Amino acid sequence: MNCRGAYRIERCVSLTTIFRVVLNCNSIFIFDAATKFCVDIATHQHGCCVLQRCIDSSMGKYRDKLLTEICRHALLLAQDPYGNYVITHIIEMKIPNVSAKLISRFKGNYVYLSMQKFSSHVVESCLKHVAESTARIVRELLSAPHFEQLLQDPYANYVVQRALGVTKGPLHASLVEAVRPHKFLRNSPYCKRIFSGGLLKK
Repeated sequence: MNCRGAYRIERCVSLTTIFRVVLNCNSIFIFDAATKFCVDIATHQHGCCVLQRCIDSSMGKYRDKLLTEICRHALLLAQDPYGNYVITHIIEMKIPNVSAKLISRFKGNYVYLSMQKFSSHVVESCLKHVAESTARIVRELLSAPHFEQLLQDPYANYVVQRALGVTKGPLHASLVEAVRPHKFLRNSPYCKRIFSGGLLKK
């Protein structure tokens, strides 16, 4: 798929928004194809944008099928340079049943995902937009054998910062309690924001 091809498909999809009530055969074909080849499209430089437009323009059973199939491959797509944008886009849509599917797919992998360049953005997005995921993510981070490695990790440290920013009460306190013993890391380039800001005083 090249830029011109991606533009044509995006154009076709955008036109369907004008006729959302009457889905014609061409748009149905596009949504079915997007569902069938969602991984190939999502992991393509231009295809990831096309897939996001398909998600936004589809409705009813076509959107449900498309989102279900994408969620099935969420763990793979979250780690992809382009696929992570698709997953983040879906998270930002805040569809409860879809968010629940994603959380389920990521379960047991949040520490690993937090330490990867692309998937760390997905974990941050979960913390920001899916409140139901917060406790699970924090518990997995706290269960990491070497928690201090997360603080020093170039990607996971941002996840920890986000977690500190969105948590409250006992959950926040448990996170702060895990961070404070590692004050000797305060001068580490990746830990400065964690210790210098007000994240630990909340």
